[in-house]
Amino acid sequence: MSGAEEQRRTEQGELIGVRTLRGFLRRVLADDAVADKVDELLFEHVVAGRYHPSVVAESLPGFLNDIIASAGMRDWQAIADELIVEAREVDGEV
Repeated sequence: MSGAEEQRRTEQGELIGVRTLRGFLRRVLADDAVADKVDELLFEHVVAGRYHPSVVAESLPGFLNDIIASAGMRDWQAIADELIVEAREVDGEV
């Protein structure tokens, strides 16, 4: 068995390492936008014993999808504008 990291393929065909992917997902799930929902779900599983671990796993993508689906083109344009300004600042164009 080789020491190569397991990878996933994105919709655009690029490869991403599992560690990178999982780290990204953990950071996003810790964001204030979804953290309360995640914490409540974990409480229900760990403390109350109401959910099987598979229910926890199946619920997490929905939390993220709900937030992403709420973003419209104006939101994405605002983010793009901010990123462009930051890139210009780094490049010394401001």
